[in-house]
Amino acid sequence: MNSFTENRKSKIENLLSRIQRPTRYLGREINAVFKSPGDVTLRAALLFPDLYEVGMSHLGLSLLYAILNREEDIWAERAYAPAPDLEAELRVRRQPLTSLESGTPLSRFDLLGVSFQYELGYTNFLNMLELGGVPLLAAERTSEDPVVIGGGPACFNPEPLSPFLDAAVLGDGEEAVLEVARVVQAWRAARGTRGELWQALEEVEGVYVPGFFRMEFDESGFLREILPTGRRGVIHKRVLDDLNRFGPSPHALVPFCQIIHDRLSVEVSRGCTRGCRYCQAGMLYRPVRERDPQAVLAHVEEALAATGYEEASLLSLSVGDYGPLAPLLEELMNRLSQERVAMSLPSLRADTLTPEMMAQIKRVRRTGLTLAPEAGSPRLRKVINKNLTEDEIMAAAARAFGAGWNLLKLYFMIGLPRETGEDLEAIAGLTNKILQAGPRGRAKLNVSLSTFIPKSHTPFQWERQEGLEASRARLYEVKDRLRRPQVQAKWNSAAQSWLEGVFSRGDRRLAEVLMAAHLRGCRLDAWSEELRLDMWRQAFQDSGVDPDFYLRERRLDEPLPWDHLNCRVSREFLVTERDRAYQGLETPDCRQEGCQDCGVCDGGRVALKLHDSQTTLKTRLETVAPAPAPTVWYRLTYCKLDEAKWLSHLELVAAVYRALRRTGLPLVFTAGFHPLPRVSFHRALPVGMQSLGETMDVELAAAMGACGLVEVLNRAMPPGLKILSAARLPKRLPPPRVKSATYQVESPEPVFSPEAALRFLSQEEFPVTRKRPKEERTVDLRPQVARLEFLDPHEVQLEMLLAEKDNLKPADALAAIFGLDQGQAQDLEILKVKSS
Repeated sequence: MNSFTENRKSKIENLLSRIQRPTRYLGREINAVFKSPGDVTLRAALLFPDLYEVGMSHLGLSLLYAILNREEDIWAERAYAPAPDLEAELRVRRQPLTSLESGTPLSRFDLLGVSFQYELGYTNFLNMLELGGVPLLAAERTSEDPVVIGGGPACFNPEPLSPFLDAAVLGDGEEAVLEVARVVQAWRAARGTRGELWQALEEVEGVYVPGFFRMEFDESGFLREILPTGRRGVIHKRVLDDLNRFGPSPHALVPFCQIIHDRLSVEVSRGCTRGCRYCQAGMLYRPVRERDPQAVLAHVEEALAATGYEEASLLSLSVGDYGPLAPLLEELMNRLSQERVAMSLPSLRADTLTPEMMAQIKRVRRTGLTLAPEAGSPRLRKVINKNLTEDEIMAAAARAFGAGWNLLKLYFMIGLPRETGEDLEAIAGLTNKILQAGPRGRAKLNVSLSTFIPKSHTPFQWERQEGLEASRARLYEVKDRLRRPQVQAKWNSAAQSWLEGVFSRGDRRLAEVLMAAHLRGCRLDAWSEELRLDMWRQAFQDSGVDPDFYLRERRLDEPLPWDHLNCRVSREFLVTERDRAYQGLETPDCRQEGCQDCGVCDGGRVALKLHDSQTTLKTRLETVAPAPAPTVWYRLTYCKLDEAKWLSHLELVAAVYRALRRTGLPLVFTAGFHPLPRVSFHRALPVGMQSLGETMDVELAAAMGACGLVEVLNRAMPPGLKILSAARLPKRLPPPRVKSATYQVESPEPVFSPEAALRFLSQEEFPVTRKRPKEERTVDLRPQVARLEFLDPHEVQLEMLLAEKDNLKPADALAAIFGLDQGQAQDLEILKVKSS
């Protein structure tokens, strides 16, 4: 660990004991990139304006992280929105929000790249800038401040954000991110002005500089005209013509805490031409470009070896449409099934779910299957161009149930254009039919409901969105129809959909609302428990803006706030598709029925890039499982220090499992639904406690020398975990019996006194309330303490006897003995030095 990392540790260490899930903020994940600031000429921070577990699940951010860090003179780090507990600590202590890797305040970076995946992260973005010491308004930033660049699908209408951004990248970022980085690098070196920076950024294809466009509104708030003041009047999105030119890095980041999509994710294709009329991604990411299946195969193997993930996921907007999926999936499972690596396909359409596909998936574990009818009735599915018949949906469900799946997930939307009461009834009707197709008494359905939100650059961008109360009423109506034990219904908050709808088609007048909401404390709006609708209503009122103005139907001749931003799908195509929706006409996929004139392909570089479904892969014969042989158990002694002390027991278990997979050792796996390495973990340590000697047992399929085993394991262990010794066991043995443990305890404050220690030791009884989430009980602490030695006001040594139950944690014991408050107890540095 070098000096800048030590400096970072000293800054953040004093915060982690006060917050939940400290592993969000360690910044020492497997495959994280560390460089010396003196060796680079551009420092970038990639910001994801939501919690760590959401941002770490996003593939795009990790892709840009790898691309930038391949350059020797650039160091890209990361920052995520702080949870409320960390934000409170930062504000109380007046400490800035920093990057994970080096602990550098955001204000000291050259470039901040922000990923805007959805509109409900906007207040998080402003909060991150403020906490990081960065001026919120682009016009107020000087040459000493970071350059703030946005990207992601929300940037196809970034107008509510425009005063806060120096620029936004439209479209694919693989090439653009390096070009933008070089512009910022050159501008820094030349000590240019902000205006010169904007002029240089405008020259990069696909980069939108809001400061070079002026919006004129009439007295009623309608947009009258968009006036360009720079060189370009229209910004066309950036298109990466061939995904194979930017292969994903095999060294994916491996988090310590559980994240939303906690697995290896591999993008096999980009774009979708199914043409669902509500789907913004289907319009923005055209044309379809498929990755070489042989490259996917090689990447999955290499990445699993570098990460230790137990599951890999093939990603696409519609992965079942990936041409060579069948041969790729079969070959992947041939190679991975012996390693007990599961495969998941999270975005399958019902009409692409084949028996062969399901047979491959379940060879290791039945990962989740999702069907997305979106609308309950055939008529409404034609309106939205879902192109799925009820027979196809029912056949897919029957195949899944027949292949052994007892749980399916269904997606529906309410509030779609042309929707009627019969369509809402049809959601419950179709759900019941699917349930009846499953095994009697065992079939279960998770039904997810969301409110339709018109999005820019789609055929429904002109449509009206239902108001808040109407959306609530429809959600409750459908939810009530789905009441039955085998169906679990979940839904997106109507208030969140309302707010997202306002900003998704908003204009620059909403920037003032956004600022007002931020100042009132709105943040984490995508988390229903954090959304403060009353504060948002007040922010709209303070700004003199009617939010429902943005939910109205738009006239076809009305200027739209994003008219100057071109996703390459023509306006004529969108209008035609809207007309066809009203007529209930379906539009076929251009991959099957030929070009539908959407306008994306240019007849040259920008075009469909498809691979044959009959592609022949370089196969490897499936490994035949060897005949069962005697396995070997080893008892490992390890220390848990530094960053690793913040791992909960469950996080420690996951980290060890993945480390074992990274070693390549001959592991033995458990049987059952979720195969795991055979490891026996012994006593769990409290979060925040360090230890010089813990034990666990691991089973291997073959014997090896103890010294060699220790060396192999330590090469794969995460920071702070170190194997000290390995001893071969004659057979599987119970955990070692531990009767007592000795702790060295230090406090940053002088909280210990000899008088309190002597007073405790002189007592025959010392009743203490033992608090647990569901109960409180009184226990006698005195017999649990074998020895208490006062060393100085900052340090004591404590030996505690361990019983079968009612053991107090050392921090709780010392808090009771010395009268510590909660904060003082949390700040104790506890090192377990010995067990006996």
